[in-house]
Amino acid sequence: MIEKLRQVKEQRSKKLNKVEKIKQTLSPKEAWERLLEASKKGYESLTKEDKAVFLKYFGLFDKDEFTPKQFMLRVRIPGGRLTPEQAKTLGEVTKEFGNDYIDLTTRMQVELRYIHIEDVPTIFERLESVGITTYQTGIDNLRNIVSDPLDGLAYDNFFESFPILRQMQELFLKKEEWIGSLPRKFNTAITSSITNRCNAYGHDACFVLAMGEGVVGYNVYLGGKVGKIAKNADIFLRPDEVVGFYEKLIELYKEYGFRDNRNKNRLYFLIESVGMESFRAALEEFAGQSFKRAGETLCRMEHFDNNQGSIQLKNGSFALHAIVPGGIFSGSDMIEAATIAKECDGELRLSVEQNLYITNISDRTKVLEHPFFAKYKNVNSPYFNNLVACAGKNECSYGVIPNKPDAIKMSEYLTKEVPLEDVKVRMYWSACVKGCGIHEWGDIGFVGAKAKEDGKVVDGADILLGGSLAKAKEAQTILKAVPLRYAKELVKELMIEYKEHKKPKEHFEDFYARVLAPFSKGAIGFLMLFNTYLKRQGVQDYRFSLAKHKPIGKFEPLEIFDFGNEIYRHLTSDTAYLELHDFQPVGSKIPQHPSKLNPSLPKDLANIVYKMVAPKNRYQRFSEIFMDIHL
Repeated sequence: MIEKLRQVKEQRSKKLNKVEKIKQTLSPKEAWERLLEASKKGYESLTKEDKAVFLKYFGLFDKDEFTPKQFMLRVRIPGGRLTPEQAKTLGEVTKEFGNDYIDLTTRMQVELRYIHIEDVPTIFERLESVGITTYQTGIDNLRNIVSDPLDGLAYDNFFESFPILRQMQELFLKKEEWIGSLPRKFNTAITSSITNRCNAYGHDACFVLAMGEGVVGYNVYLGGKVGKIAKNADIFLRPDEVVGFYEKLIELYKEYGFRDNRNKNRLYFLIESVGMESFRAALEEFAGQSFKRAGETLCRMEHFDNNQGSIQLKNGSFALHAIVPGGIFSGSDMIEAATIAKECDGELRLSVEQNLYITNISDRTKVLEHPFFAKYKNVNSPYFNNLVACAGKNECSYGVIPNKPDAIKMSEYLTKEVPLEDVKVRMYWSACVKGCGIHEWGDIGFVGAKAKEDGKVVDGADILLGGSLAKAKEAQTILKAVPLRYAKELVKELMIEYKEHKKPKEHFEDFYARVLAPFSKGAIGFLMLFNTYLKRQGVQDYRFSLAKHKPIGKFEPLEIFDFGNEIYRHLTSDTAYLELHDFQPVGSKIPQHPSKLNPSLPKDLANIVYKMVAPKNRYQRFSEIFMDIHL
């Protein structure tokens, strides 16, 4: 099977992409020396290649278009773990060199901004003094390995994965032969918990808790990326087998991964080119050993525990969950959190949802009185508790919308308009299709897009529903290119439907599966659009509800007719078919008001209702209705 990989690589090796050509001009050691030289000579001494490729080897990203002559610095935090000393130093460095600003990211690490090239050696020295590095956090490297933030601590955690994670990291970190040498970035997750707190199935390589032949270990899933869930590789590993397997996996990818089209060079595309079973066989051949077939995957629960703000741990203490909306944090706050952790002999654990835990808390009441938790305490709003938002266009050249401000405004609006308690709603925002806000795993996902309003181009978003971390299911796009000023009203209607028809303490993911998922995507979009439209048309005494309908096999023409009958019946107290039969004038292309529809209703609304149930020229697709709904 190795021969099969060799053949597909040859087919894709007729030319190298631009980045690969640049990488060949400097060794990592030479790139490091260039960085040190630039720190003495200043920003102007940097080349385009330095800023596009080589500085990213060490976590530096040029942000000249946003903050002139300044950089974003990405800091590697393995498994999201920070000791009090590390957190304090990180906070101090941020205050001194980074305008006191920190972003918590979806890879359980942090990003500093406003960094000057002249300060980089000092920053690196300060961070390295407490065991923190920025190496290999950008470009074509093995990125920060994520794990359960409560790894080794929570009751649902079988054993600690972190020692394995550290050994995996030691294979490549700061090794000359690994720095920038992969075809593309490579993301990894490992968790020994039955609860998925780390987006465990969304990575190139995923090691998830499993039981095989009576032994607890890991099942291997491979090929995850934005928009693609990793597939079961049908491999089970004991904990002591993971590091050796991982070494062979990344060596194989380095050797046979594609290096032509950067948009199609992730591990996913190598696996797709031969199929998972052939890839598994090639990996066995490459490693010179056979692998046990997959056991029973145990990591399949969603995490709902953080809605109470604290989680009891195995030793009887608690981990307190601090809500950091959109991951917008500061060095000062990091120092405060470090102080609390030190006083409790605990540590900080960052999460993929841009929040953090402080562990080993014995007196919750006392600690929650600290000013830090006055600012970041669970606000009892599900719209903030699991909010994720990437940097956005004000910080990222790929961003289409500001994103973090948009996400926070949406959550503030929903908290006021449709308050909810004791439930979970995961809203994940990405400013562009690259998906750094992991939008496709959210209950409700948003992707920045350009929309049109009154003929003008405005900030907008695609709205997705139905993602699941526990079930490893991607969200589906429900509405595309919605202007942001309308998006909050549409989601409000969705939340009203949820609030009115959910079971007690039923989280949105479960509500979606029970009530919404049996209908077509168009039907769900209709719920959101039509109710918003009704209110804008002045109809306040009626709202359409999917929960009151029985699914009709996701067949849009029947769904439309069914919904139209109910709406017509409400507006006329009569059966639509009896009123409308033979009503439309011969040769008429423009619907007219049915006689029993309230004449005071806006004509556009009456015509939409008519065309949902008319015996001729009836709507067949929800997209046709959407074109006639003008918000």
